[in-house]
Amino acid sequence: MTEKDLSTEAVILDATEAEFLEKGFGSTKMMAIAKRAGVSHSMLHYYFRTKENLFRTIFLKKIQILSQACEAILVQHLPFAGTIRLIVESQFNFVRQNPQLPYFVLNEILSNKENRALVLKLLRPKIMNIFDNIEKILSVEIEKGAIRPVKIRDFMMNMISLNISTFVALPILQEIVNDEEMLDSILNERRESNVQFILNALKP
Repeated sequence: MTEKDLSTEAVILDATEAEFLEKGFGSTKMMAIAKRAGVSHSMLHYYFRTKENLFRTIFLKKIQILSQACEAILVQHLPFAGTIRLIVESQFNFVRQNPQLPYFVLNEILSNKENRALVLKLLRPKIMNIFDNIEKILSVEIEKGAIRPVKIRDFMMNMISLNISTFVALPILQEIVNDEEMLDSILNERRESNVQFILNALKP
């Protein structure tokens, strides 16, 4: 693929992501994507053919970004608390960079049977690999008596729900604070609070 092709693909994907997040999958039209990307409808079709292919490409890209960040942490073999800290922070930072994504994914999971199946299909291989690796780390610490017994399912659900809830409340927080510097400080404090909550919840 040429550099021009890669550039065109990137422009199309950026436009598609913006349309999806603003309007949802069902209400997004291919013509609107083409217009936003500044390409013809035929060119859009040439690169991706269908809206479903665009959805798959964008969602897979997001999964890869998140999973690669987590895998990069796990291969460092840091002390337990440091590993957990970086995992929580990495997931928080990912949602911070994609604050509308949780709404979009939740809506698609609840309202679109085909996209729900696709999301689960794309998520399962990457997520299960990460779950397995984190579970091994937890098991070692549990065996040593350093942390209380905890299921990987509960650990991941606690972390994800804590981090995502911050950004579910973000639109309200933005209205109240109305100061980017202060909001940034609040989010940094919240990230640290989430880290401490998870670590404290693991104490025996």
